[in-house]
Amino acid sequence: MKLIMLIMLIVSAISLLYVLLRQRGAWQVAMTFCLHGVMAFVLLYLVNSTGWLAGIQVATNASTLVTVGVLGIPGLALLVVLQTYLI
Repeated sequence: MKLIMLIMLIVSAISLLYVLLRQRGAWQVAMTFCLHGVMAFVLLYLVNSTGWLAGIQVATNASTLVTVGVLGIPGLALLVVLQTYLI
C-alpha cells in the first residue's frame, strides 16, 4: 500500500511540474498561491506574537493558513473572532 502511495505521489509531482513548465500562466497562479501562503503565515505570526497581551492565540496549521491566504485580513479577523467567542 505504501509503495502504491509513493508511486502516486511521484506521478502527481511529475505531472504538476509538466503542467507548470508547459503553460506560462500556471506559474503565475502557483507564485500567487505561494505568496498568499507566505503572507498568511506572516499575518498569523504577527497575531500570535503580539496577541499574547490580549490572550489571542490562533493556531498555525493548514486550515488557518488557507483561510487567511484566501480571505486575507477579513479571514484573519474571522479566525480571531471564532477563537475568542466560540472556542
